[in-house]
Amino acid sequence: MKKEVEKVSIVRCRNYNQSIVDRAVIKVLKLAEIKFPKRKKVLIKPNIVVGNAKNPIAVLTNPSIVEAVCKILKKNNCKIYIGESSFMNTDVAFKKSGIGNIAKKYGKLVIFEQDKLIKIRDKKAKVLKNFYLAKTFKNVDLIINIPKLKTHQLTKYTGAIKNLYGCIPGGMKQKLHYKAKSEKVFSSLLVDIYQNIKPEVNIMDAVIGMEGKGPTSGKPKKAGYLLASKNAISLDVVASKLIGYNPKNILMIKEAVKRKLGSFKFNLERIEKIPNLHFKKPVVSGKLTKRVLKILKEKPIVVDEKECIKCGLCAQKCPAKAIKLKPFPVVDKKKCIRCFCCMEICPQDALSLKE
Repeated sequence: MKKEVEKVSIVRCRNYNQSIVDRAVIKVLKLAEIKFPKRKKVLIKPNIVVGNAKNPIAVLTNPSIVEAVCKILKKNNCKIYIGESSFMNTDVAFKKSGIGNIAKKYGKLVIFEQDKLIKIRDKKAKVLKNFYLAKTFKNVDLIINIPKLKTHQLTKYTGAIKNLYGCIPGGMKQKLHYKAKSEKVFSSLLVDIYQNIKPEVNIMDAVIGMEGKGPTSGKPKKAGYLLASKNAISLDVVASKLIGYNPKNILMIKEAVKRKLGSFKFNLERIEKIPNLHFKKPVVSGKLTKRVLKILKEKPIVVDEKECIKCGLCAQKCPAKAIKLKPFPVVDKKKCIRCFCCMEICPQDALSLKE
């Protein structure tokens, strides 16, 4: 019997006005044929990667979308959990994002690193055969993944699959970055995580995304859409195409399809014609020659001393311990694994690849 192609829906959502978002969420779920259960335990996983983002509207899942989902779940008498593990200080990130207040209003906030942890063993994994997840994942009936549409300096694009990296509790994320130093290995690691979580509902915040030096240091890009699908891979295929990528060049999508967790084929449900949004890509992506790629890999990470506040977060969070303050950050090229965690965590966007 031929497997049915997954539905992906996309609808207009011009801004984050709550009433506009409420209608758009209902519409995008209906088009994707997604129905929420009644009287069940539901975990919502937004993207709250950092609490100190310079452009939170472009970096974080907007609270209006989380609230719109919570309203539907509340009508269905569901018990709601909203969970995340940010790059650091998840409790502060929840508060600054505004999603912490929504968790208190509709249900319970879950900081994954503070939850009881359970060990996951996966013989089919390629990189991550043993890792830990919060126990809440095993105690709920439904997982709703709400990623943000952004480019990414290591993986080119970040969306539904990549959002689940925030399910890894606390400082374990930095250790995994050190374990998976290349884009290829890191992409396989992301798929290892995905195949052990498999959210049943995926809703993407593409109202305002991020282009360029994503996922935290790029520029806001207004797109004006919400996307939804039961399958995260299908959602990522459509979203990456939407911003000008060939999904077959996004290694985590390619790896997920190879493992038969999704397909490059999809059934797009929409009301209007969808334009190509042409997001500006990170400097490290695209079809580049081996020589150019080698040059980019060797480009030093430099600091803008006018922007840097010498807070030391980059040195604290570097998984390779490649950064020292002298008094501004200096990156040891021999130790640097090119994970770009320092650029991701910097509250001033002061770190970048040398032009």
